[in-house]
Amino acid sequence: MKVFVYADNLNPSQLKRRAPEHQPVGKAYLPDHTIQFCRWSSQWRCGLASVVPSPGERVWGMIVEMTEEDLKSMDLFEGDVPEGAYRHLSVTVIDEQEEKQLVTTHAAPPIGKFKPKDHYLDWVMKGIKHWKLGEETEEIWKGYYPR
Repeated sequence: MKVFVYADNLNPSQLKRRAPEHQPVGKAYLPDHTIQFCRWSSQWRCGLASVVPSPGERVWGMIVEMTEEDLKSMDLFEGDVPEGAYRHLSVTVIDEQEEKQLVTTHAAPPIGKFKPKDHYLDWVMKGIKHWKLGEETEEIWKGYYPR
């Protein structure tokens, strides 16, 4: 199954740990969405990213092919968030060839507004750079650093 990963799941170490059989398909963006830090992470001790609707904005990430077992493993979030905090959504992303693809992603219903911390954002940035998601994505994520 094709899954759109973003935020900390872009980090190659985390992706390999949570979805060891994944295969990259390509870069893509989720139109009319933005990142919101609406869940608390006990592992990171800060806000955890999710996608939320936002007209005119977009969230860049990767489409990866993964097995049902990989998806189940990702759902556990290594015990970091309560079970069921993130749900699967079918979304349409736009790939590098400007073609629409129907994929699955994870999103969380907001329970509050939490601030991310440098160490979490550094982890995300490693993934963004690894997949070469571009300057636009890097600048957006740099804007989330606490000032």
